[in-house]
Amino acid sequence: MLIVGTDQTVVETDLAAGRLGCPPCGGVLGAWGHARRRVLRRRTGEELVRPRRTRCRSCRSTHVLLTDSMFLRRRDDAETIGGAVLARAGGSSHRRIAKSLGVSDDIVRGWLRAFGRAAETIRAHFTRWAHALDPLLGPIEATGNPFADAVAAMGAATRAAVQRQGPQPVWAVVSRMTGGALLCHTRFHYPPVP
Repeated sequence: MLIVGTDQTVVETDLAAGRLGCPPCGGVLGAWGHARRRVLRRRTGEELVRPRRTRCRSCRSTHVLLTDSMFLRRRDDAETIGGAVLARAGGSSHRRIAKSLGVSDDIVRGWLRAFGRAAETIRAHFTRWAHALDPLLGPIEATGNPFADAVAAMGAATRAAVQRQGPQPVWAVVSRMTGGALLCHTRFHYPPVP
């Protein structure tokens, strides 16, 4: 699995030109059909998506290209899930968040529990990103609340990315920095910080 931008024309052009590299071996990825169709829920409604599948010309492994508006193994888009995480860090209950997003309580509770279980890993990962993008950044002070500390580190890293790379959607940055695995419930590991 590889996170790419949302402009499919650019993705297809990069794929045809051999500019997309295989995550495990660094080889060149080539087109290899499409993954199964799936529904992506957004705040504006549902969208039918069919991600591109690729195959490495060196190691022959296959990869699905997910847009940076998505998280791995989640039906809802990154912006919706991110909004829930921010609301929880601000003190909202999962029921209030679910009602405001029009999503079931169980789904929101699942997102927040997954984030809470990985909060320390998330905090450490985004702290490394923040300092890699802004070496002059001082320490990111801990508050003692692992959930809020993880959100603060995400904020510092995304601010540093926007300052260095220009305006971009915050949750797209988060998706790219985690390889889409922010709330992944399998043993998928975040990509290394450059």
